[in-house]
Amino acid sequence: MRQAGRIDRRALGWLTRRVWARRTAEPPGPGGPGRILVVRVDERVGNLVMLQSLLDALGQGLPGVELGLWAAARQARLARSLEGVARLHLIDRRWFLRDGPRWRAAVEEVRGQAYPVALDASAWHEFSFTHAALTYFSGAPWRLGFARSGAAGFLTHPVPPGPAGEHELAQRVRLLAPLGLGGRPAPVLRSSLGADLAPRSRRWLAELQVGSPRVGLWLGSRKRARRWPLPYFVQLGRRLQQQHAAALVLLWGPGEEALRDEAAAALREGVVCAPATDLEALAGLLRALDLLVTNDTGPMHLAVAVGCPTVALFTAPEASRWGHPVAHARNLVLPGQQPGELDQALAACAELLGAGRG
Repeated sequence: MRQAGRIDRRALGWLTRRVWARRTAEPPGPGGPGRILVVRVDERVGNLVMLQSLLDALGQGLPGVELGLWAAARQARLARSLEGVARLHLIDRRWFLRDGPRWRAAVEEVRGQAYPVALDASAWHEFSFTHAALTYFSGAPWRLGFARSGAAGFLTHPVPPGPAGEHELAQRVRLLAPLGLGGRPAPVLRSSLGADLAPRSRRWLAELQVGSPRVGLWLGSRKRARRWPLPYFVQLGRRLQQQHAAALVLLWGPGEEALRDEAAAALREGVVCAPATDLEALAGLLRALDLLVTNDTGPMHLAVAVGCPTVALFTAPEASRWGHPVAHARNLVLPGQQPGELDQALAACAELLGAGRG
């Protein structure tokens, strides 16, 4: 079966590189490209939030460059919040099988822009056939991306990834080396999402008579292995209430209602549950908090990007890759196996609560 799968992938790759094989622009001249397409079509919140740093690096390194972004249609609002994007293109990978005409129209829209450079900004550690194919379909004569098994034939400028423990933002900046921008520091994560909704969140908290400091707890994560144990979260919440008179706000995403309800029942008093939110409303709520304690999950990146003081809990030693080295964040590797981890988390919370918002 594995052999058949490899044959099918090679056949599909061969066919893909012959569909829309015509390039739609000339390669960049000595002055560099005037237009660049960035391709990132997965739907994970953190990946798209962190794309802002790559866009910033391109804008700073190539003043006047016009940036296009090919993003997932289901994350259109978040994609529109990214700054520096002159033209947004949307696609849903499901359209390929469910709505062929719409999928082809999305590809033709991008090809009509005649980008001389397309940048596959998918993950460095694993090959994404979808991103590689769309980068090729773009019609760009220069196609940049990470050198991974399976990428040959799709890219003209494969870029070796850095060390496995290197921060994700620094890894992405490596993609710019073929444009003469290698070695640049990764810009700080930021987002304007939810700025206009923060006052509404503050009013909501005030109406519920939620005191201060307001500490959010994000109990879930897409991967269960990345969740700090719920009893630890409950104990941390109680100690924050006792030592800092904290008002607790339980935040949650789809499918995490049971975690929310269990924590609320255990804490009983001094806690409110956030309502269901879209990403814009969530960003507004994060701006209204004094602190967020969270697992390694997409909202962790969003919290840091909007300036919310954040204690990020990593159950695996991946803090150097995903934790953000900024003044308003603390990144702790806590496997959830020792009671002493509570003291570490509490100390990080006290430090950020003492510093306040910058």
